[in-house]
Amino acid sequence: MNKLPSNACAYPFKAAMLQHGLPATPCCRFHHRFLSELDKDIVTPFSDVQETMLRNEWHPGCYKCKADEDAGKESMRTQADNFFSDFTDSTQLEYLEITVGRLCNLKCITCGPEFSHTWDEDTISLGLESQDYITKLRQVQELDLDNLDLNKLTKLKNIKVTGGEPFLHRQFLRFVVNLAASGMASNVSIEIFTNCTWYPEKVEMDALLQFKQVRITTSLDGYGVVNDFVRYPSNWKRVEETLDKWIAVREQYGGPENETFIITAAPTVSVLNACYMFEFMHWARVHKQIEVVLQTVYEPNYLSITHWPNWFKSKLKYTIDAQFEGFNNRYAKLIPAHELITKLCLTPSNEIDKSSEYLHEINRVANHRGQDVRILKKFCDLINLEATRIA
Repeated sequence: MNKLPSNACAYPFKAAMLQHGLPATPCCRFHHRFLSELDKDIVTPFSDVQETMLRNEWHPGCYKCKADEDAGKESMRTQADNFFSDFTDSTQLEYLEITVGRLCNLKCITCGPEFSHTWDEDTISLGLESQDYITKLRQVQELDLDNLDLNKLTKLKNIKVTGGEPFLHRQFLRFVVNLAASGMASNVSIEIFTNCTWYPEKVEMDALLQFKQVRITTSLDGYGVVNDFVRYPSNWKRVEETLDKWIAVREQYGGPENETFIITAAPTVSVLNACYMFEFMHWARVHKQIEVVLQTVYEPNYLSITHWPNWFKSKLKYTIDAQFEGFNNRYAKLIPAHELITKLCLTPSNEIDKSSEYLHEINRVANHRGQDVRILKKFCDLINLEATRIA
């Protein structure tokens, strides 16, 4: 076995990303349009990608990681040692990421019809996509896990599951049960992203608890009405009740410090919830004792802090500095949110101020759903909404 060259990545040799209706790719950041014809419709190997990397060249499909590294940041490639300890050119499927389908009971404002079938009506009504596009999406609602050959997974160490809402997908639940019945689950760590409105039945829970490690990553974008607005039509009472059920399971394994059953929150930071992130972090880290992994919105642009003008970023930075001041030293676990939002606020803005256009888009979606953005008072204070005429 040879060690990988310096510009290579372990994912094409050790991993695969499976998504409903699309060919397998080496990872979630690699778009399938960059696959050669020989590499389509198989899990591994990704021979064209591997050969390019073994020449110590960047593959065109890896442009996102290259951009991160060119900007002096870490990339998914440089973080690969979170999953792979042996960086060699041997092909062996150790990490599997699966997007189980587009069945979801929520239509979060940061999402779309590709990953939530409840977005379909809004997508057509708002003129975001054509009926033909939605009809095509409906042809494959769910990843075909029933026909996935378990013999290809004997070396598997990690599984990451996103959706849709995984607990709504029967094939995924059968997949969990089948892995447990095969005896493979005990060697595998599994991470499941869930909107925290569904809880598995006993048979699936019994199977899930046979995995080497379980990480439940809850997709929550705020506390209370903030989450309900962004993740419409979420019901916060139900969300917290479901979260408390997961926490009860965690307590059976020794509480927040155990390494067998872990609960994480993964808020997506946008212009709508950034000024509420302090109270969310405090609720999650202090009151619920769950880890928080922050994500950010880049598209659609109207929800991305990066794309809003400098005056908005300045006001947001002033607001969060006031919120976090004095608490960072007392609660060090809150610091990552402060640092992330600060970095977003310091990114250079386009000279053209599109805030009125962005606000119009936010209200267009909200009004269609019978929502009122004024319920997010802190956000409205930042943009002086009462004094703004909304078209």
